[in-house]
Amino acid sequence: MRRSLFRSAGAAGAVAAALLVSACQQEAAAPAPVIVQTPSALEQGMTALRMGDYGRAAAWCRQAADEVAAAPEAFLCLGDAERGMGNRAAAEAAWLAYLDRMPNDVVRRHALARFYMEEGRFPQAQQQLERVSQMGLGTAETFFLIAEIYRAQGQCQGAMGSYQQSLRLDAGYMPARDGMERARREICPRAPAPRARPRVQDRMTGGGAVLRPGQW
Repeated sequence: MRRSLFRSAGAAGAVAAALLVSACQQEAAAPAPVIVQTPSALEQGMTALRMGDYGRAAAWCRQAADEVAAAPEAFLCLGDAERGMGNRAAAEAAWLAYLDRMPNDVVRRHALARFYMEEGRFPQAQQQLERVSQMGLGTAETFFLIAEIYRAQGQCQGAMGSYQQSLRLDAGYMPARDGMERARREICPRAPAPRARPRVQDRMTGGGAVLRPGQW
């Protein structure tokens, strides 16, 4: 009887072990769950912006900009989208918010300066360019744009000086060379040609007779 009990216990243990192994094999063979990552508001905004869907881009980028730890690029995206829709004031506000967070982005400061220049807002444009210069990040383009502001306002000396500074930084910068030629033609006065001095005679003639000094 004892032998029968041992046999039953052994059989039960073998069955349990087999079930455990089978369960482990099934668990190991089960596919891993697929995690689908939803694009962020900024990513969706940037995608819409690249497609030229400015309204949708503005909606997504505004949502991204409203986040607690908003990325600076959200404001950049929002500004580009607003400009695409023709909302220049909203675009300006968004770009300024971006530059508050990324002050050393020279490319975007130049772009904002050009934006102001398009509207004839030269003091605001010059302020952005002077900020670049003050940070020691001025490039040939920086001083070219400063020169263009002077040229647009008819200031020959300021324009020529800034064009020259641009060429000192990059001697092959063609926009500055072309700008200098335009300034010379449009606003820089040419030096007047020297006038011939009249000849002074010590004698005067009249009626065929020579008049000497004292006889005039």
